[in-house]
Amino acid sequence: MFTAHRHLPRRTSVRAAIVASTLGAMLGISAQSASAASFHGSSFSGTHLNHTTQTNRVQRATKSNWTTSEKYRPRISRLPPGEGTRPPHRPPPRWHKPIIVTLPGLPAGPTGPVTVTTPPPSPPSGGGGGGAGAGGGAPTAVAAVNGTFVPDEVLVRFTATTSDQAILNFAQSQRLARLSVHRLPAINAVIYRFRITDQRLVPAVMSSAQGDSRVAQIQPNHLYTLRDADTAAAPSAPAAPSAPAAPSTPAAAAAAPNGDPMQYAVSKMHLPQAHDLATGERVLVAVIDSAIDSAHAELKGVVAGRFDTFKGDPAPHKHGTAMASAIAAHSRLLGVAPAAHILAVRAFDDAPAGAHATTSRILDGLQWVANSGARVVNMSFTGPEDSSMHDMVASIRRKGMVLVAAAGNDGPSAAAAYPAAYPEVIAVTATDADDKLLNVANHGSYVTVAAPGVDIFVAAPGGSYEFTTGTSVATAHVSGLVALLIARNPKLTPDAVQAILTKTARDLGPPGRDDEFGAGLVDAYEALLTQAPATADRSTTH
Repeated sequence: MFTAHRHLPRRTSVRAAIVASTLGAMLGISAQSASAASFHGSSFSGTHLNHTTQTNRVQRATKSNWTTSEKYRPRISRLPPGEGTRPPHRPPPRWHKPIIVTLPGLPAGPTGPVTVTTPPPSPPSGGGGGGAGAGGGAPTAVAAVNGTFVPDEVLVRFTATTSDQAILNFAQSQRLARLSVHRLPAINAVIYRFRITDQRLVPAVMSSAQGDSRVAQIQPNHLYTLRDADTAAAPSAPAAPSAPAAPSTPAAAAAAPNGDPMQYAVSKMHLPQAHDLATGERVLVAVIDSAIDSAHAELKGVVAGRFDTFKGDPAPHKHGTAMASAIAAHSRLLGVAPAAHILAVRAFDDAPAGAHATTSRILDGLQWVANSGARVVNMSFTGPEDSSMHDMVASIRRKGMVLVAAAGNDGPSAAAAYPAAYPEVIAVTATDADDKLLNVANHGSYVTVAAPGVDIFVAAPGGSYEFTTGTSVATAHVSGLVALLIARNPKLTPDAVQAILTKTARDLGPPGRDDEFGAGLVDAYEALLTQAPATADRSTTH
C-alpha cells in the first residue's frame, strides 16, 4: 500500500506532461513551454480538465433537453395568441352549452282546470312546430323595453319556416332555456317563453337576437297590475238590517231593485229604470282577473265557465270577486247586469295587494275568451304597451266582442295605461258620489267615459263585503252596462256600443270631451233608451 502511494505523484506528472504536449501541438507551442505552463504540478491541468469536462456536460445536457423537447413537442398544448404576439396570461373561460329544458307533450295553452257550463267554449287549438310570423329573411321585430317585466324571461315568435331543430339551436346559441309554448290561433302565432340562463339583462338578449333570420319578434314578458286604489272593510253591524232578502235566481234581482243603501252607483247610473228594459240576460261577460268566489251569495249561479292559467285549485281573491259583484251581484247588492253570466279567467296571482299577471298568461286567457262566446271582456288591470297584446285585443274586437279596461290609478301626469289606451278598447276612469274625478286617476286622450269608482260597496271572499276604490271597479260598472245594451239589442257592434256610451254620457268638467272624464259619466237608462221604442218613458231626472 505504501509503495503504491509513493508512485502516485510520478504518474500524475507523466499524465500532466502528456496533456501539455497535446495542448502544445494544438496551440502550436513547444512541449517545454506547455510543460512550463503547468506550473510544475497538476493544479492548472486539473482545473482545466475539470472545467472542460463541466462544459461538455452542460453541452450534452442542453442537447439532451432540446432533443427531449423536440421529441414531445406534438404533445404540448399551446394557448391561442392574444393581443399582439404574446399569449394571454391565463386561459379564456370555457363556455358550456346550457341545458335546454323542454316540456313534452305541451297542450295548446295552460293546463289549469277548466270547467264550462253555459255555453261550452272551445279551448284554444294551435299549430305546431315553428310558429307563425314574418316570412324567412324578414327583419326581427324587437319590442320597446318599457314598464315592468319578468327580469329573466323573453317571449319569442319565430318565422313560419323555422324548424324545431332551428328553434333548439337558437336557444342554445342564446343560452336560453325553454319554459313553455303558447299557441295563439286568434293572432296566428306561437310564442315561446324562454328563461335567460346566464344573468344577462332582457334588453341585452333582445339586442343580440336582432337580425336573426329565425326570429320574427322578441319582447319582454311584461307585468300587469290589478287597479285597486284603495279597499276598506265594510261596517258589519249597521249594514246588516238594511240587507234585502236574497233572490233565488239572478233574474229575480228585480225583487230588490235598489240594492244596498251604500251603493250610490245604483242611483248615479239609474239602474232601477234601466232594469225595466234589460238585466243582461243571456250575455256572457269574460272577467280577466284574479280568482272569483263563486260561492258568495251575490254570485251564486253567476259563473258559467272558468279558465285558469295557473295549476291547482285557486283560492278566491278579493279583486276578482269585487269585479264580478259590481257586474252581476243579485242578493244584498245590485249589480249593473244582475242576470248576466260571468266567464272567470284567472290570469293574476293571489297576492293580497298588487296582484300581477304576465303577458303570456293574459294572452292565454284572451285566446280562450276568443272562442268562448263572450260578448264583453272586462280588463280591470293596467300595464305597459305590448305588441302581442295589441294584436290579440284587435283580433277579439274584430270578432264582435266589446273590450273595456281601466284607465289607471297612477296620477294625472302618468303615461297612458294599457290595454285601455289601445284604440279598440273603451277606457274607463272613476268618479265619486259628488261626480268628482278620482284624484289618482290617469288623464289622457284615450279616456272614453267615466263611471262610479270611489268607495264602491262590493262583495269580498268568504261571504263578506268591503269598499273598494279605483278605475278597476268603474270599469266593471261599464262592462255591466255594455251587457245591458247587448241584451237589449244583440246585433250591436263594438263601434255602435261605444258610440252609444259616449253619446248618452253626462258631460262633466269642461264642456265637451276632455282628458279627465272623457265624454262624461255613463247613464245606463239613457243608453238603453237608444235601443227602446220611440214611446219609451223618458221621465228620468238628472
